[in-house]
Amino acid sequence: MDQRINKKIIRTILILCVIGFLISIYLVKNHYADPSKGSLCDFGESLSCSLVNTSTYSELLNVPVALLGALWFLFLFFITNSYNKKKPELAQLMLVWCSFGVLFVIYMIIAEILLQAICPFCTMAHIIIILVFVLSFKIADIKNINLGLKKTTPWIFGIIIINLIPFILFNFAQGEKENYDNFAKCLTEKGVNMYGSFRCGICAKTRNMFGDSYQYINEIECHPQGENSQADLCLEKAIEGTPTWILEPLFIEEGRSKGFLSIKELEEFSGCKHDSS
Repeated sequence: MDQRINKKIIRTILILCVIGFLISIYLVKNHYADPSKGSLCDFGESLSCSLVNTSTYSELLNVPVALLGALWFLFLFFITNSYNKKKPELAQLMLVWCSFGVLFVIYMIIAEILLQAICPFCTMAHIIIILVFVLSFKIADIKNINLGLKKTTPWIFGIIIINLIPFILFNFAQGEKENYDNFAKCLTEKGVNMYGSFRCGICAKTRNMFGDSYQYINEIECHPQGENSQADLCLEKAIEGTPTWILEPLFIEEGRSKGFLSIKELEEFSGCKHDSS
């Protein structure tokens, strides 16, 4: 291939990597942001970064998919930037690495189909990944891909080790999660119900906040397509958005609050107290 064309492809991939990395960093920030504030790319119920980026599909073994995306773009940048005449085998590694990126794109597209929502910034990252995958085909020597991978073994081991670090930190280095069992049981005993939706990003954040203790929370599914949907009850209760917390002992409403509530706010709302000792 003409060296000038080759250099243009490399330059294009590097620029796309920078854009993709910045998008991924924003999505990491959005994943941990106050869910009540939303996102720059929340345009509606079916077009929302927050909904997809805080759903159960937004983490892989407790690691945010957006963080894995940022690492993916970072490694691709270094692989591409190191590629030259003396290291032509890196083109093969580039192609394989891009193939893993395409698998993640497929995973997220399936998640969006299940959630019936599209994350605009995620889609931008997906397009970039597909573009660099196509471009990597143009410079990789597919016939010698196995030989190329053998020559890049140190790179492969380095990538594997560094990518394992987030999984270790998010699963083993944080210690035990706080137990909210008694607090969640108290909420239910007091007649506190959460009217939510399987498509609600803030609801997903609430479930994540409680962890395994969420099983004791009484959630009422308001979306007509949700599992065990009680959409008619939600209409009867005039639920305008999810989540909506209603304090209704003996089915008589005594208070309601719309949106995300922290543990402290739920304590004030319900009268229940969480013992963190």
